[in-house]
Amino acid sequence: MRSITFGELLEKLLYLSNQKKSALANALGYDDSYISKWINGKNLPTQKGISSICKSTSEFIVNSLTATSMQDILDYFEMGADIDNTNILKQYIEEYLKEAYMQTSQKSLPNVYKNTHCEDHYNGMIHINPRLRKKYLSKDLEAYITKVNKLDLIIYANLYKLNISDKMSIARMKYDLSKTEDHSTLKIRFLTGFSGDDKDIIFNTILLINLITLYPKMKFEIYNCNINSDSIISVIKNRIFHSAVYSGGDQCLFTTMSREKRIVDDMYYNLEEILKNKGKPLVNSISSTNLIKEKVYTQYIMGQDLRLLIGSMNEIFMPLDIFEEVCSSTFKNDKSVLEEVNNINIFLQNVTYKSKLKVLICESELKRYISSGELNFFNNRVKLTFEQREKHLKYIEKIILESSKVEVKLIESSLIDTFKENKNPTIYLSRSINILPKDIDNGVGDYEIINDTEFKGICDKFFDTIWNSDESSIISDKEEILERINKAIAYAKIVNKNYKN
Repeated sequence: MRSITFGELLEKLLYLSNQKKSALANALGYDDSYISKWINGKNLPTQKGISSICKSTSEFIVNSLTATSMQDILDYFEMGADIDNTNILKQYIEEYLKEAYMQTSQKSLPNVYKNTHCEDHYNGMIHINPRLRKKYLSKDLEAYITKVNKLDLIIYANLYKLNISDKMSIARMKYDLSKTEDHSTLKIRFLTGFSGDDKDIIFNTILLINLITLYPKMKFEIYNCNINSDSIISVIKNRIFHSAVYSGGDQCLFTTMSREKRIVDDMYYNLEEILKNKGKPLVNSISSTNLIKEKVYTQYIMGQDLRLLIGSMNEIFMPLDIFEEVCSSTFKNDKSVLEEVNNINIFLQNVTYKSKLKVLICESELKRYISSGELNFFNNRVKLTFEQREKHLKYIEKIILESSKVEVKLIESSLIDTFKENKNPTIYLSRSINILPKDIDNGVGDYEIINDTEFKGICDKFFDTIWNSDESSIISDKEEILERINKAIAYAKIVNKNYKN
């Protein structure tokens, strides 16, 4: 919902509730002409009576609603199932009317005296019921991007102390911002910490991986600032400041916001100072070719305690000849990369696949790969023929059967179904280095090298938690894994045959 004046909001509320200006005037004890002037923007209520007017108006609107108009109001405010009684809706409308009045009066203050403490009131607002401001972040971001076509945002919060709703609001925010046409105008920095309860280790880690790897064109940076605060703060440079305070657990006590320039500037530069003095970037970006040329990938496969979570099928477990074919076609214009990748292949075949290795494969990705033939070869999108992918899967079967050191488990269902982008995460882990492939854009994707020790430990624990899980969705029995792979191949053969016919 866009930014709206007090008069526009009043008119919209009357329209949605099927009420007339005269009925509202009677309820407020004003003449019809006053209501008309408020709606037309020719005048505003005085600041002395605005609280009473907003409260009485919200009660009048809600009390007049039918089942149909109630749903229209909820849809307009995008509240849906969040509202379970009319008192909450009354309070929401009252607060929104006050906020619209505040915004309108800042542009033109015909009835507000200058140079009084009252003027400060119109630059800030506290919301004792945080539920009413649940969706503030996305709405304000959308409004400011539309207005000025750029954004400089800092978010300050301990990820491990946020409730699920606030975590999801950050994920949704990046998803919403990804729709912006020009990503070069966006700058988002997330200052966080990891102290606290890690009972949601899978959810938290996938959230972080998604924030790091999805929508690669966006400048979205995450820093470990060792935050141990029970609050969440967000500030848009030169625009607005929001904060929410929690009560030890995940219960929010209240939220506050301000558009006063001095407050916004102070908070923005305070957070920048924290970032400068305490911030450690979680990852460093590197292109796929540099990952190979600078021997980072080689360092990984030569490391100890190798573990892989394969959310997207890639170069791992490819037969020697198919690996060489794909390598030649992918890197044919770069001889130095081609040479190094061939060396990697030899090492994979003769050392890695005969050494201790733990691999988790998302079964849904396995099925998708069998059907589509698409995989990410060193994070370059390539497509294999049906014969090539069948041979690839047969080779995986061979390794599972013959190697006593290579352990493979299947993840039967999605680890987390909550996110809008249900892409399975991929992560390369070893004792010395952890690597995240970024989402592919235009056929090629970069990588992120995890350089924060605390985040590296979280990723290790994340993998171990899934690996050691006794959930039925984690399949570790070799015979069952082989049976599922064979069934998938058989199904793909039928589909492929019918497609050819």
